[in-house]
Amino acid sequence: MSTGEPDRDYLAIVTFGRSGSTALQAALNAHPQTIIRGENYNALRGLHAYVDAVAAAADRHNSGKPHHPWFGTARLDAPAVLADQRRHVITHLLRPKADTRWLGFKEVRYEIGHFADADGLTDYLLFLNALLPGVRYVINVRDPKAAARSGWWRKHPDAVSALERTVEHLGAAADTLTDVLGPGRVALTEYEQWSADPSALVSALTSIGFPVQQALLRESLATHLEHGHNSERR
Repeated sequence: MSTGEPDRDYLAIVTFGRSGSTALQAALNAHPQTIIRGENYNALRGLHAYVDAVAAAADRHNSGKPHHPWFGTARLDAPAVLADQRRHVITHLLRPKADTRWLGFKEVRYEIGHFADADGLTDYLLFLNALLPGVRYVINVRDPKAAARSGWWRKHPDAVSALERTVEHLGAAADTLTDVLGPGRVALTEYEQWSADPSALVSALTSIGFPVQQALLRESLATHLEHGHNSERR
């Protein structure tokens, strides 16, 4: 791997709020040599836009002349920028320990309020693969009607519709990622299934190569998580 740490794998939890994502994060973190960080306000989306802009400027212009409107583009190096961003993200955002084997984060800001369509969502998720080579995706969904009754979704003017479209987009993204990246990279999980039967989550994580320890996972999922006034699995 270009990170210089060939024994490290990456994992991203891709979901929406009130979907069981914190319980899922905790279940992964219960495993040794695993660090899955929490939400970061989709900070990496800004890096995506930055790399895209640098790549576009380098591709469309090639000037080293100080009087040219695109002065400096001749020496732009998008792959070098991406490699530098990778080092930054690992060091300052994900912060692995010396023995960390699985590293990643979860994010819930994938609903249509953040990504208007499945194509834009998929494009960003593919950027994560460029940034964190070989990243595995756990795309987690929940029944829209159930999620809409939970937490702050109750204040959303059209929560069920927004969540239905989000679930559709996440499913489409999972299919496209599998088509592009091949098998063993994407697990599409459903909260209702794995919260009722942890073996469903065991199977999903095993399918992407995560070294599941069933006892640790089941013990973690049996632990009730507190979220203030909206206490429940999230």
